[in-house]
Amino acid sequence: MSVIGVWEVIADGAPFSHHVMTFHADGTMLQSNPDHGNRATSDSNGMGVWEADGARVTGAFLEFTVDRDDPSRIRKGVVRFELTIRDTEFTGTASATFQDLDDIDTVGPLPARLTGRRFDPFAR
Repeated sequence: MSVIGVWEVIADGAPFSHHVMTFHADGTMLQSNPDHGNRATSDSNGMGVWEADGARVTGAFLEFTVDRDDPSRIRKGVVRFELTIRDTEFTGTASATFQDLDDIDTVGPLPARLTGRRFDPFAR
């Protein structure tokens, strides 16, 4: 089974656990979750790359965050992930690291456990 498609994802350990991930056939991917799910920062969508070796998928995505109380505090985040696909589900791990734009102040790595279910709009 391929990772290509849209997935409902729970990231246990993230500030807001519910995410949507889309994996494209060209090896790019998108990640999104509700902006206000994280009360401390406003987060951009994540955009990244992936590769598969059988049922194992590895990749990373980039996102930016801004502090809700001090918009001058901007961080660049890189989230690396590893997934194992089983039919219409996956399990895996992620690790996020955030740096200020001067690469001086770093937070992380912050771990999360991932579980995903393929989105099927035709399921009842």
